[in-house]
Amino acid sequence: MASNASDELIGTWVAGWAGARGYETRNEGRVHAALRHDTTEDWEYVIYGPSKEELAAVAETLKKHPNRRLTAFDDSVEQLLATAAEVGLQVAADDEVLMVTELAVHDVEVPLPAEGFMFQIERDGTHAYVSLHPEDNQEIVAASGHVSAVEGYAIFDRIITGPDFRRKGLGTLVMRALASLAQEHDVDEGLLIASVDGQKLYASLGWTSLGKVVNFKA
Repeated sequence: MASNASDELIGTWVAGWAGARGYETRNEGRVHAALRHDTTEDWEYVIYGPSKEELAAVAETLKKHPNRRLTAFDDSVEQLLATAAEVGLQVAADDEVLMVTELAVHDVEVPLPAEGFMFQIERDGTHAYVSLHPEDNQEIVAASGHVSAVEGYAIFDRIITGPDFRRKGLGTLVMRALASLAQEHDVDEGLLIASVDGQKLYASLGWTSLGKVVNFKA
């Protein structure tokens, strides 16, 4: 299992994340970019282990385009923050982590839904979407998530449980269902970026942290 992040690993995560969300992507040297048409309507840059020169170049672009953001991963978060500050970048968020798991330890079969709920599963090539709905109102989405298979990895994204349905184990069911669907493809490991709320859940399901994710603005 991957023990730390790398440029290749981050590129794989970007491909799965952007593919699941339908983002246009491009590369500028080592910097990955995704057009977040559904949120900022602008580009988000992603890089692993940026040099001071790379951070400075992105900082100049962000100053010209205030809606753009940079997501950075580094083995030394302290050094990353110090260098980013030197080139004029500000921290927008630093409470997420990159997490990994070995898919062999997860169930191959899609789990049964919780009593009173039903699964809806959609497949589109290497992408799959899972949602849980109350049986008496299938218009309501109680919990949902995406997974994409990319180069031996399953990229999990947008794992959401509705406010009225939390603490019922529905997020765990969605994760188990996504893990089983991912294993329909040739994948060995799972990757995701976890929010503060999600980190305990994923840790309980066998995911481990590869380090902090820092989002910057100009």
